[in-house]
Amino acid sequence: MKKRTNLNRLHILTLIAALFIVPISAQAQKVAVSTNLFDWANFATVNLEAGVSIHQHFSIQAGARYNPWKFKTQKLGLPLYKNQTTAYAGFRYWPWYVLSGWWVGAQAQYTGYSETGVWRHALDTGKALGAGLSFGYTLMLNENFNLEFGAGVWGGRRFQHTLYCCPDCMKVRQSGPQNFVALNDISVSVMYVF
Repeated sequence: MKKRTNLNRLHILTLIAALFIVPISAQAQKVAVSTNLFDWANFATVNLEAGVSIHQHFSIQAGARYNPWKFKTQKLGLPLYKNQTTAYAGFRYWPWYVLSGWWVGAQAQYTGYSETGVWRHALDTGKALGAGLSFGYTLMLNENFNLEFGAGVWGGRRFQHTLYCCPDCMKVRQSGPQNFVALNDISVSVMYVF
């Protein structure tokens, strides 16, 4: 099972890498990398996104989020975590100019997750595949640094999905594939432009 999971991750990372290997013809190509501070504050989720301009008004993006950490709560000693392995790729339209000002985007996303609730102590595990829409604003701080704000939604299909009543008892509350729509990509990101 672990070998198959690693193979799936390899396929996803290969797809993301292929987006940047494909020859892109643009006169003034810009490359940017960014990290979302909001994700770092959300259970220390490691994240990185890369983007390449392909036109004055269009860019392609690909990124990943990873969180293996588990925390114990002070009062009850119960585990609290939001583990995930997420990969996504998409594009953005910039009405003014690429990598500055307002933007709207679309992306495809895959995530494997295992998380306990903060407000209710349940364990939710599974994998999800879907697509999303996002919007935001990128503020140019100087020639190389930008500050980006964004939000979005995504929907698709959860598969291998199981919701347990609690992590300790492992009593199944809900199981099976299901469709979903959820908030996604809440971001306050620091971006470096090459």
